[in-house]
Amino acid sequence: MSVSVSLSEFRLELRRQGLNAFLVPMDDAHMGEYSPRSERRITALSGFKGSAGFIVVTLDSAMIWTDSRYLIAIKAEVDESQWTIRNSTTQAPMTCVADYLKSGDIVGYDAAMQTVSSVEHWSKALATVQAQLKPVEMNPVDAIWTDQPTPPATAAVPHSRDFTGKNSAEKREALAAELVKNDLKAQVLNQSESVAWLLNVRGDDIEGLPVARSFATLHDTGAVDWYIAPDRVSEAMHQTLDNQVAIFHPDEMPARLGLISGAVGLDFKTCNAAIANALKAGGAVVKNNTDPVVLPRAIKNETEQQGARDAQRRDARAVIRFGRWLSEHADITTESELSAIDKILALREDNVDAVPMNGASFGTIAGFRGNAAMGHYSADAASNAALAPGGMLLVDSGGQYYNGTTDITRVWAVGGKSTPRQRRDYTLTLQGHLALERAVFPKGTHGCHLDVLARQFMWAEGIDFQHGTGHGIGSYLGVHEGPQRISKNQDAAALVAGMIVTNEPGIYREGESGVRIENVELVIEREDGFLAFETLTLVPYDRALIEVSMLSNIEIEQVDAYHARVLAEVGPDLDGGDLAYLEQVTSPLA
Repeated sequence: MSVSVSLSEFRLELRRQGLNAFLVPMDDAHMGEYSPRSERRITALSGFKGSAGFIVVTLDSAMIWTDSRYLIAIKAEVDESQWTIRNSTTQAPMTCVADYLKSGDIVGYDAAMQTVSSVEHWSKALATVQAQLKPVEMNPVDAIWTDQPTPPATAAVPHSRDFTGKNSAEKREALAAELVKNDLKAQVLNQSESVAWLLNVRGDDIEGLPVARSFATLHDTGAVDWYIAPDRVSEAMHQTLDNQVAIFHPDEMPARLGLISGAVGLDFKTCNAAIANALKAGGAVVKNNTDPVVLPRAIKNETEQQGARDAQRRDARAVIRFGRWLSEHADITTESELSAIDKILALREDNVDAVPMNGASFGTIAGFRGNAAMGHYSADAASNAALAPGGMLLVDSGGQYYNGTTDITRVWAVGGKSTPRQRRDYTLTLQGHLALERAVFPKGTHGCHLDVLARQFMWAEGIDFQHGTGHGIGSYLGVHEGPQRISKNQDAAALVAGMIVTNEPGIYREGESGVRIENVELVIEREDGFLAFETLTLVPYDRALIEVSMLSNIEIEQVDAYHARVLAEVGPDLDGGDLAYLEQVTSPLA
């Protein structure tokens, strides 16, 4: 429960600024899912390390919201004597303002850390209790965060057309034409992933996310103003840019935005309010327009699709070798969650290939027994569990390769031993996973229409899971990417051929065990015009956990066909004991 900013000092700063409360979101100015340590204000205040959270601190109370994935883990990170923990899945912060605010309260916010939409919604919510929302000149967290890390400033380097399939000029020309159709003079991009895709640029500013944090304005002419410190742009990157891309320091951005006239598009759901304020101050007309990069970024071209296949095949070698290590370990009791994390990362890094790995795509989740029941568990020295025969080990991990981003979850019965309950949970999860994988659906189908396929077998047993069933994945970009996803929520885009999504149902028993099976799927179009999934992940399921008697003939055939494919496609890359192990674990179920 280590924090960098004490609540008492924070409240003194609120009083100094004339505030009764302050809003602290998880987001930084780029509104991405992940932020560098220098932007983790929630962690500095509360100690919470998860990727989904929101804080409201008043002069006499402190509340932190997170979703169902972190409700167990957060209790080990946050001091509950000072903080009230709330479930954002069932009650969002702005739906219960009467619980912690009163008439006349002045609630501060940092316009650079709130989206245009969130400012609008918070203003309406506060009006219900006659409180006032007020932007601040200095974020009170930053004002007293004395050991705040220096923001990362890694080199911005080009991402080869060999991997992207299109050069930046082609992308800019197509998107500029869309701006013209929508009567927009420009669109401001504040998400670093969008800038990275548009300019074919990558960096190492955020662990697991290969971006150089920056902003850009795309003009209707195809020209781009790129806001990044000039000394961060590598010589190789300069050589790939044409004279349509101008580089400016981020400090110049507000003034330059003020020079734009006419209608300017902003994605109100993802663009920070400070950008909107700068445009309005200069007289521009701000219009809500979905980030035009999001959809084309999600629909992978043929080069990106093949890159994803190649990256998944390479990644499979490491995970298969990890499974062998786990099954053949002479004394598994000498290992732990943390050593398992180190092992699978080492196997990925030792995996020789023409396209090198550039780190993990996110912090590896390795949960043994009850720790696996926490959806986004993160092992540390205090929680690290020793492995032992008879328990299930869940490992959710992935790699960043120049030709693709990977994400896979597998569960293994440690020591090859399992109980009937473990096998039942695993097989129910596998059945839903297989059903979704078999799906055939018409164009226009959304992920919410398919979500029940993955849950049907669990629901029949009175079981459900609270996270989504699948998320999009980038191409050497974010491991979580929209606008598509598979979940109960109905706000995602329709699935389109070329999109990549995960398939990851799970069963979680608090304090006992967790099961999640995750493959990456490419949406493909069949000859009849319907859509289906091509499974990209190539790692066997754990036979020791499959209760074959629960499976239908169709399901048995499906597993056997998948295992035969894994052996055929990955087997040639392996030899010796690794190949023998793969042959053993991919043998037919029946």
